[in-house]
Order: sequence, then structure tokens, then C-alpha cells
Amino acid sequence: MSVIYRFLTREKQISPHVKKFEFDLGILVVSMWLVEKAGRFYLIDTGMRGMGKYAVQYLLPQKIEAIFLTHGHSDHIGGLPYLKQHFGDLPTLISEKEFPYISGQEPFPNRKHREKLIFDLSDFMILESPEADRFLREAGLKVLFSPGHSPGHVSYYHEEDQLIIAGDLFTATRGGSLRPPMKQYTADMKQALASGQAILQAYPEAVLSVCHGNEVKCALQAFEAATGFKELLS
Repeated sequence: MSVIYRFLTREKQISPHVKKFEFDLGILVVSMWLVEKAGRFYLIDTGMRGMGKYAVQYLLPQKIEAIFLTHGHSDHIGGLPYLKQHFGDLPTLISEKEFPYISGQEPFPNRKHREKLIFDLSDFMILESPEADRFLREAGLKVLFSPGHSPGHVSYYHEEDQLIIAGDLFTATRGGSLRPPMKQYTADMKQALASGQAILQAYPEAVLSVCHGNEVKCALQAFEAATGFKELLS
């Protein structure tokens, strides 16, 4: 599997302090991000199962300070077990609102089945806690709560680089055209787009980096110009 991922992976320096690793699966691109600050490294999202092992072998530095998760869907959290096995007891931050789903207590909203990959909640630090602030500050990140795609979905803003690491807040084409999140995996589309609109309005100069697709410049203008977003919001 590692050999296959080697041919499918693109490593991109998308801002001075952030690299993006894109796993191009043909019909879908799945991404994770590596944030550097003062020689220390932080990972945002872990990709699907198997991607974590490849990332350790070929992409990541020898030490990671913490992992920040945008949400608990399997293509964002699936690589976590191997990463924790390799790096040890890494601080792993996620919104508490994802707990019912990543622990297997309930299926994600609008999903019929519970997640196959479940976690011990004691392995996580919640983003809503004061303890999380230290890791966010150390990484140069600000958490932006953005529910809708999932109840506890968050995005991360890198102020120095003016970059929004948006997870599944939106998707984008390979050419960088803005698109809504995937409907079949989104709990509440109207709420998701309202969250996205609010973030783009708050940070209109920022480049938007999504998990599934290329980076989007002038994302607020693209959002406001697209009739499809307006229809989904109404």
C-alpha cells in the first residue's frame, strides 16, 4: 500500500509555514496539513486508514508536537491509530461535539450506521478546553468552530500566513473553484454554508485550503458570486 501511496501523493508548500499532503485517489483527493513554527511541527488531520503509515515513513518529521482534527469522519481521523502507535501519546485535539460519533455511541447525523473505527475518548483533548489554547498558540493557529458538515466540525486559521485550513467546510475542484461540502456526508448543509460564509466574511483576504480539492483564492468573492450557495442557504 505504501508503494501505491507514493505515486498518489503530492507534497505542496501552500504557505510559508504550512505544507499540504494530497493523496489523489482519482475520484477524490484526501489531504492532511503539516504546520511548522519555530522548528516544531503540528499535524492537522490524519487522512484515511493506511495514509498515516505512509506519512510516517515518507512525509512527516521525526517528532510531532500535537495533532489537530477538523472532525471525526474516517477520511480525516483514519490514520490516527498508526500515528499514535508510532509517535506515542500525542496530544490529539478535537471538538467535544464529535465525541458521540467517534466513540461509536451514535452514527453521524444523516448516516445510517455508526463508524467502524471507534476511539477511546480519554485519548483526546477537547478544543473547547483551556488546555487546548496552549497548543493552538504554540502552533500559531486559531480554532474556528464551523458546525454543519458535522456537529463538531472546526477550521483552523493561521494568522501569520493568512490561511484557513478548512477541512470539509467546503470542497473545491482541482482548478481551485469553490464548491459546497459533499451533500451525502454533510449533517446540515444550510448550517455548514452559514458557517463557511461567516468565516470567509471574517477573513476575506485569507487563502482557503480544503481537504478535497485545490486551494481557493478570493473565496469570499467566489461564494458571493455563486448562485448555488445562495439557493442552498435559502
